Amino acid sequence: MILIADTIISRPDHWSLTELAIVVEYNRIRSVGKLNHISRQFPGHSIVRLNNAVLMPGLVNAHTHLELPPLLHDIRAASYPQWVMNLLQAKKRFQKKDFVSAAKNNIQALIRSGTTTVAEICTHGISPEILKKQGLRAVIFHEIITMAQEVDRAKLHDKRPTSRLLRYGISPHAPHTVSEAALRDIKRIAAKQQLPLSMHVAESMDEIRLLQGKRGGMDALYHAVQWDTAWAPRGSSSFEYLHRIGVLNPAFLAVHAVNVDDHDISLIRRSGAAIAHCPRSNRELVVGKMPLKKFLDARIPVGIGTDSLASAPSLNLWDEMRFAYQIHRRSGITPKDIFHLATLGGAKALGIEDEIGSLEPGKKADIIAVPLPRKNTGDLYSDLLRETKSCIMSMVNGKIIYLPENSERT
Repeated sequence: MILIADTIISRPDHWSLTELAIVVEYNRIRSVGKLNHISRQFPGHSIVRLNNAVLMPGLVNAHTHLELPPLLHDIRAASYPQWVMNLLQAKKRFQKKDFVSAAKNNIQALIRSGTTTVAEICTHGISPEILKKQGLRAVIFHEIITMAQEVDRAKLHDKRPTSRLLRYGISPHAPHTVSEAALRDIKRIAAKQQLPLSMHVAESMDEIRLLQGKRGGMDALYHAVQWDTAWAPRGSSSFEYLHRIGVLNPAFLAVHAVNVDDHDISLIRRSGAAIAHCPRSNRELVVGKMPLKKFLDARIPVGIGTDSLASAPSLNLWDEMRFAYQIHRRSGITPKDIFHLATLGGAKALGIEDEIGSLEPGKKADIIAVPLPRKNTGDLYSDLLRETKSCIMSMVNGKIIYLPENSERT
C-alpha cells in the first residue's frame, strides 16, 4: 500500500512539508519519496491518504509493567521503599483476571497513543499473549526476584507465545532484590541463550545505601519480606557492582539510572549498555531527576518509558515526552532530542535500531500518523509535543492495527 500525508518525519533529525508518500510492501518500507514519483513507480497499490496528519516512526516505550492495574493514587508514598511495600500489599487483593483486564486495557492505551514497540517487564505471564493478539512489537523481559543461589530455569520458559513481533529477555528486578549468586546465574543463562537483560538500577538512594552496607529505608522492606540485609550484594554504587560481576554489556538495559555519578556514567558508556528513562515515575516515587544531558553527551543510548500505572498517571508516551522536555529543557535538551528518545533512541536502547525507529527503505513498517498541529511555530517537534495526545493511524510490521473511520482510503 501507499501512505500519503502532507508532512512526514522520516527520522528524528529530518522532516519535510512537501507532500510525500511511503510505500509499504509486506512488512517493510519499500520507498519514501515525492507523491508524483511514487504514484508512477508503484501503480496499483492501495492508497491510504491521511489528511491534516503527520506520518512518523511509531513510538518506542522503553519500559512498562502492563499487567499492573491503575494503583498510583492508592499506593503513593513518601519514599521508594514504602511505595514497594504498598504495592506488595495492594497486589494481594488481585486475582489473575484483574491482571488480564489491566493488560488488555493498558495495551489498548498504548495503541491509541501511538506506541508500536514496547519493552515489557512480565511478572505474571499474562501480557505476552495479549501483545501477540493485539499486534504490537515487544521485547518481553521475564521478571525474577530471588535471594536464592540460582534461578529456576523451568520458569524462564513459561507461557511464551511465539510471534515474529515478540522477542524475549530476562529482567533480574534490581540489585537489591536479586542475590549476587542468582544474578551471576542469570548472566550465564543470558549469555548462553543470547538474551537481553533489563534491570531497575540506581532508582533510589536507598538502594545505593543498602549496597554500601549502610542502614536506610531498605531495612524495613527487607524485614517485611523476611530477608536479611546481610544477603544484599555489596558495591560502592549499583553500576559499579554490576560492572564488577560482568553484567553490563550492549545487551543490558538499565531502567531509571537516577542516582549516578560521573564514574557510573563512564562505566555505562564503556560497556555499551543502554538506559530507559522514566521521568514521571521518578517524580512520583520521589527518587530524583536523572541527568539525561550527561547520558546523551556521553553518547549512551537512551529510550523513554512510561513505567506502570502504579507509578505514573498514564501510559501515553506523549505525556511522558512532554514532562521529560519540561524538566530537562534548562540543561539544553530540545524537542528534537525528546523525539529521538521516543523513536530511534528507544530502538537503539533495545538493540533493534536496524529494524525500527525511522522511516527508511528496508526497515520494518512501524508507522503512525498524528494530527497536524493547529499552531505552526516553525518547529514541528515543539508543536507536536505541545498538542499531540493520540494517534490517528498505527501500523505495525506492515499491518494497520488502528485507523479512524474518517480516513480516506482508496
